[in-house]
Amino acid sequence: KSVEAMDNIMADVDNYIRPSLIIQSEGMVILPAAFKVAVGVAGGQGARGIALIRKADGTWSNPFFVSLGEGSFGLQLGAQKSDIVLLFKDRDDLLELDETELTLGGDLGVAAGPASKGTSAVTDIRFESEIYTYSHSNGLFAGISFKGGALTYNHRVNESLYGRAHIGMDEILYDMEYPYNNQVVDLIDTINTYGQ
Repeated sequence: KSVEAMDNIMADVDNYIRPSLIIQSEGMVILPAAFKVAVGVAGGQGARGIALIRKADGTWSNPFFVSLGEGSFGLQLGAQKSDIVLLFKDRDDLLELDETELTLGGDLGVAAGPASKGTSAVTDIRFESEIYTYSHSNGLFAGISFKGGALTYNHRVNESLYGRAHIGMDEILYDMEYPYNNQVVDLIDTINTYGQ
């Protein structure tokens, strides 16, 4: 699902992720088919996805599962599923998830990623925010807001995937077989292909 989410976002000719930003990013969160529903002025968003960090040697780590919870208020209409990618400027921000939750737009600055429409794909764009967000949506919705979203380490799903109780982020990143399985290879290959 994460590979498909990346494909969907990169297929958007007006708003795909610039290769230079993928190359510069030290962390990535992919939230496939994040569900958002709203009626009137109150709404909520929830998602489960995976995160990776760029290791010191420049390669991507094994993934670990995360959850995103959000409450939002404002003029809203519709229901949709959105593929979402968060690019992190600094890997240390994601490494904190093993100990605490991260509030997007609170603990960390979040901005919509630079649009690709009308510009060259080879243009070198630098990070001007701690996190850039990209999304691809199916359904009607008047805007997506990440402000106030709480990103957390999903212990239950990580234990299920890696088959070890109480597994911590350090174990996934530094102690587990790498890459963990063929699906991890496919995901990392996809990210590296789009980052060329």
